[in-house]
Amino acid sequence: MKKIIFKKYLFIVEIALLFLITVLVSLNYWFSLMYLIIIGIEIYKDIFSVDEMERYLRYKTSNITLYIMIGVSAFFLTMDFVPEKEILIFYTLFPLLLKNLLYIGYLFEREKVIKRTGYTIFLILVIFTLLSHGFSIVTLIEMSPWLLILLATLLAVRYRILGSIIFFGASGLLTYLIFKNEIDSAQILTFSLVVTPLVFLGFQTIRKE
Repeated sequence: MKKIIFKKYLFIVEIALLFLITVLVSLNYWFSLMYLIIIGIEIYKDIFSVDEMERYLRYKTSNITLYIMIGVSAFFLTMDFVPEKEILIFYTLFPLLLKNLLYIGYLFEREKVIKRTGYTIFLILVIFTLLSHGFSIVTLIEMSPWLLILLATLLAVRYRILGSIIFFGASGLLTYLIFKNEIDSAQILTFSLVVTPLVFLGFQTIRKE
């Protein structure tokens, strides 16, 4: 029983590690070796996936992630990007994040997905903002978009349409702020970390059980 509960909550640990490692990699690229920890978690889940439904969901989410990554690659090719380390980080980070989000979307009912994902993303972003800038007025201002995520999470549980509008609205606003000057690999990496979970939550909010 404990093992089942541990596996169900393992996605929170994995998503938190993805954010932490990506921040550390921005300080020193040698930290990118820590992504192997995430690979190890994925292998662990594959080895101990004894439930047929769990195996099916992992297979399904892997396929969806593959198709999306092929589409993203085609988009990158049209933009004629010069390969940079940030792009390599993106190709390591984004599939693992997306796969975990899709998996919990299929595994849990609507309310649990919204609460666990929304609160997890909010706490991670707040903690990293505080660690990056310390506690100050500027930090509080930079944290204001994350409060919108918390508000959307609280409302989305009871108000499907309103919560979805806030999540998609926040996604659109952050997309504009991230790409308003230019599109480069660092901004794409930021987009994948912050906006992807919000778009996921927007779709999860409007879904019917």
